[in-house]
Amino acid sequence: MKKVIIALICIIILALGVIGFFVWQDSRPKPINVQPSGEDNITKGLAELTEVVPVTIKEEARGVNRIVNVTYPTIQSFSNKNFQKYVNDNITKVIFAYRDEINAIVDDETPASNLYTYNTSYEKYTHGDYLSLVILNDYQTGGIRSNKWKDTYNVNVRSERLLYLKDIFASNVDYEKEILAEIKKQAEKNHYVLMNGTGLEQLNDNQKFYIKDEKLIIYFDPAEIAPATYGELQFEMPFILEEGKFKVSI
Repeated sequence: MKKVIIALICIIILALGVIGFFVWQDSRPKPINVQPSGEDNITKGLAELTEVVPVTIKEEARGVNRIVNVTYPTIQSFSNKNFQKYVNDNITKVIFAYRDEINAIVDDETPASNLYTYNTSYEKYTHGDYLSLVILNDYQTGGIRSNKWKDTYNVNVRSERLLYLKDIFASNVDYEKEILAEIKKQAEKNHYVLMNGTGLEQLNDNQKFYIKDEKLIIYFDPAEIAPATYGELQFEMPFILEEGKFKVSI
């Protein structure tokens, strides 16, 4: 009987010891997992981290009669490879169309004295999630066409989709009205005659623009809204970015 009592006492003591250990463990200070406040280095400047690789094509034909020297961007780091291919294909489609055109212009009957060139370069601008790729085109065709213009591609890197003007403005902003008013103001200041004197009344659905140094640039090709002698026209908008959206700076 005495052995049974001793055994029970040992079991009770052991059980109390186990319970006490877990209570003690639970009462100990927990390690603190420190999380960075605000945006970390990965989310801040996400567009800046986008890998953009240049591709260059150089071609000459009939000596120096026809020269193609184009450099254009290709995006390499999007997780959505179908969208990445879509953007890259859109860029190369335009580049290759002008390359093929200038190649078709020059044949054996083309005077050797005529020079035909197609040159491109590009600029990459970023702000937060916004990526702007601006391709500078210089297309010279010996009097058939002599032109310089820009093609713009804007992407929200986080959502991986193309951006239009409506996508970058706060919902309470009548962005077209504000943009048109600012274009009119700048045109008058610089004595530009727009739309044969009638003025610009609306923007294109696919209006060209890009974001540079946190500023919105509205861009127009030569002869698009003014005489071709003006060349390219672009208007820097006095808007400010707040929480990733443009608002009117008043």
